Amino acid sequence: MTKVRRFSDEVHVRSGELAEGGRAPVQFIWRGRLYVVREVLSRWRERSAWWEHAAIAAVHGDATEPDASRDHRPRPVLEIGDLEREVFRVEAGSGRTGGWGVYDLARPVAPGTAVVSEVAGSSSSEASEDWRLLRVSD
Repeated sequence: MTKVRRFSDEVHVRSGELAEGGRAPVQFIWRGRLYVVREVLSRWRERSAWWEHAAIAAVHGDATEPDASRDHRPRPVLEIGDLEREVFRVEAGSGRTGGWGVYDLARPVAPGTAVVSEVAGSSSSEASEDWRLLRVSD
């Protein structure tokens, strides 16, 4: 029986070239452990959970947000890239004996743009800290 766990953890991702063109995760670090991607199973774009963003919490008076009037800082702003994300479902594992699992990795993308993996200026050694781990199936 497959168990799926949901997360919203930041991950450090290194991308590489896909055979059919574009870019995809080849490695990621999650909770201090390096995972190597064996295969990209799928990729898609989806709407982000914009209602969980700090800017929305501030508008609704969430007590965990700093009071902009007290510390004279502007309220957080909901950016265009917060609205949509590109998701990669990958099979990956850590170490030789680390069991393989399926991981959903996501990165924000501005609506109406090419997929994030094809943005100009990315190199195979470039790593990004904008990625989040959404789900793990093992």
